[in-house]
Amino acid sequence: MPATPLLDLHQAANARLIEEAGWRIPASYGDAVAEHLTCRESAVVIDLSHRGNLCFSGPDTEEFLHRMLSNRVQELGPGEGAYNTFLTRQGKFISDMYLYKFESSVVASVAPGMAGILAEEIDRFIIMDQVEVTDETETSFCIGLFGPDSAEIITKAGMGAPSTEEHGHTNSGDMMIACELWTGEDGYLLLGPRDEAESAWRALSDTGVKSAGIAALDSLTLEAGVPLFGKDMTAAVNPMQAGLEEKAIDFEKGCYIGQEVIAKIKYLGQVNRGLVGLKISGETTPEAGADVYSDEKNIGSITRSAYCPTTDAILAFSYLPRAQMEPGTRVKVDCPGGDAEATVESLPFYRRESEAIR
Repeated sequence: MPATPLLDLHQAANARLIEEAGWRIPASYGDAVAEHLTCRESAVVIDLSHRGNLCFSGPDTEEFLHRMLSNRVQELGPGEGAYNTFLTRQGKFISDMYLYKFESSVVASVAPGMAGILAEEIDRFIIMDQVEVTDETETSFCIGLFGPDSAEIITKAGMGAPSTEEHGHTNSGDMMIACELWTGEDGYLLLGPRDEAESAWRALSDTGVKSAGIAALDSLTLEAGVPLFGKDMTAAVNPMQAGLEEKAIDFEKGCYIGQEVIAKIKYLGQVNRGLVGLKISGETTPEAGADVYSDEKNIGSITRSAYCPTTDAILAFSYLPRAQMEPGTRVKVDCPGGDAEATVESLPFYRRESEAIR
């Protein structure tokens, strides 16, 4: 089983460890609710080394990826990035990814457990193109720093002035620092060589920033209306259903795999069902996979749910038919102990205005 390079530090801090995508990672450091609120108030640092890390290199890299992916690649300059998806010919997900352009390579941060799958799928299309795909997941680290104080903390830790453009990135030595707003706050992903993970973590911790685990990240991203691949997005849906039309699709870039299906949805029709946010009444959190009902008819299931302390509510994601996607629609959710009332809410549930987010 692969191990995060920070495992010893987490164990010394008495983190509660769980397994995700075959990696042992911290779920929390004792109080996930406090960790969530600390992110909203200041910032938290989270070990995300179980995320996949792919490097694309070779003279044809940009042109090749531009033909493969749903969002722009060729127009990106060094220091820029873009959220992207790789789709089947039927327009369904293979994976999402966060792309970062460097002088001679493109780096992709992907969901836990997806690096090998994505590398294999993309490699099938490399025939005459001079492109090399390298899975660097187990030789690198990934740390997330999220919260309104995150940019100040990066500078305080001696890592330079970070970008305030979403997906924009800078370098501190061999480490990349990319601006990502997954929690609805300012935030950064730090990617670097595995043997530098501990020094990066300690440099951040020495500023006084608190540690958080995956449980807090789940509730933070849920409040922010950010679906996570492998939990809220799978091979069963397409990016239009997941609400990624404005985030991950460029309708002017030309052909890519799955483009015809996505264009037809955009210009000739609508999604039959799509991702919605649900606010659950009561005090019981539904399990992933719990059924959602309307007029006693099963219309969907919960992909992810959690108690979200900023909104002081139990929130969830679900894919519902178009007729039930309107905010204010009332449905029922199967919860332990009986059905709970729920209301479709506009996404995001929470978002702070900041320089990067604006």
